[in-house]
Amino acid sequence: MNAGFRSLTAYGSSPHFMKTRLLTTGLLASTLCLAAHAQTTAQTLEPPTRPRIQVDDQSVVTDTKGGPVPAIVWHQMLATGDYTLKAAPAFSAEHPVFVVTPRTPAEREQYLARLAPPHESPFFTTGQALTPFKLRDVNGHKYDSKELAGKIVVLNFWFIRCGPCRMEIPELNKLVKQYAGRPDVVFLAVALDDRAAIQEFVQQRPYDYALVPEGRYVAQKYGVTSFPTNVVVDRQGKVIFHAQYHPNMLAYLQKAIEEAK
Repeated sequence: MNAGFRSLTAYGSSPHFMKTRLLTTGLLASTLCLAAHAQTTAQTLEPPTRPRIQVDDQSVVTDTKGGPVPAIVWHQMLATGDYTLKAAPAFSAEHPVFVVTPRTPAEREQYLARLAPPHESPFFTTGQALTPFKLRDVNGHKYDSKELAGKIVVLNFWFIRCGPCRMEIPELNKLVKQYAGRPDVVFLAVALDDRAAIQEFVQQRPYDYALVPEGRYVAQKYGVTSFPTNVVVDRQGKVIFHAQYHPNMLAYLQKAIEEAK
């Protein structure tokens, strides 16, 4: 398992965990796990008119206006698939500077198509019957797995300070909108955070799944210790897809939903 994802679980290890340590751990974890997916550590760049160039965390990276961009930030930007690194116009061996540049929609599509599929999570087994659950979202709505029999259930395990979790929310929202006319598809996001924190969070960053607060016990029930973890359960209550962060998670979740029996 990726070391960055493992370290995210420190969030739930103690109710008295210091806020400053939590923030530092979350940011470091985000950098470590995103680096693997964005392939930015010792990444090879291929500008059409320049030789192959190596870039790492010690490289100087700027935005398109020339402002410096910290490694932790450009790692996160690249991990979305929306950005790429290019050699700056004045690049030289003595002055190796790179620019984080937005991809065009066509470039992003090509980039995602080249990526390997997401790795299966270590917490579930494809084909296993999901252990029954009873959940309540922030609005008081109840979700009983027995009552959801015959429906497709899409689960997301997450927490607010998890960088990759926040990054995939816009894509997950697209999925919810895509299946808005399908009452047979249910989206549940199990959060480690409490109700008040979630309600405050979604005021700034909407999240369209049914949001289940204080879900640490649910994550522990399924052995989930790494976030985000996405799961799709078919109409028979069996796991048909389970994976962690991936820039193209939307496509894989959509595929699993469409193939669910």
